[in-house]
Amino acid sequence: MATPQKRRAQKTGRKNTRRTADKRHKYKIQGNAIIKQNWDKKQTLIQNYKRLGLMTSLNGKAGGIEKLYPEKKPTMMDEDNNNEESEDQEEKELTEEDIARLETTLKPGEGLIQRDDEGNVIRVIVGRRKTHDEILEEEPELVEAKTDVVRQLEEQAKNAHKNIKYQSTYQQHWVAQLIDKHGDDYKAMFWDTDLNQNQLTENQLKKKCAQFLKQNPEFKRKE
Repeated sequence: MATPQKRRAQKTGRKNTRRTADKRHKYKIQGNAIIKQNWDKKQTLIQNYKRLGLMTSLNGKAGGIEKLYPEKKPTMMDEDNNNEESEDQEEKELTEEDIARLETTLKPGEGLIQRDDEGNVIRVIVGRRKTHDEILEEEPELVEAKTDVVRQLEEQAKNAHKNIKYQSTYQQHWVAQLIDKHGDDYKAMFWDTDLNQNQLTENQLKKKCAQFLKQNPEFKRKE
């Protein structure tokens, strides 16, 4: 036979203390000290990152997006301004550098048609796929920091200690063989199937040789 205490427990059930315990728990922000100082515990992770000018993921957006305020719809005035800007860009004379930049900016299969005032076609610029060497040599465009936190993080990254990578004894011997055989002819190094067994590109071989010569300034090519 159940006791009166057991009967009361069956009727009321156990008290869920988890939510009240979560409120008393103090969460510790791990990671960068600058982000830790500017973190708002009342906001979510996405809200904090957006306020600080950071991204939670480098990949594309997936799932729903939190909308606190309705998006402003474009007006007729905004559309007129955009049309005027596009017309100014079309009337601008393109240099060879602009054409080369547009070819790499446009995707393969896309094109840009430039016309004169009478509507006659002057030039057709077709996008092309970037080569592997162009992708490696391309420097990322600098974007101006929008928040003070991002500026502090960029300054911290500039002053960070850089680990210098040194080539191993085997790599130095291998690069020395390439330089002795081909000198600074990186195209010949690329086609050398005996020494370039890993099929490194011309740009990669050039970097390997530059690193080797920097590490061994007294090296002289064998004639």
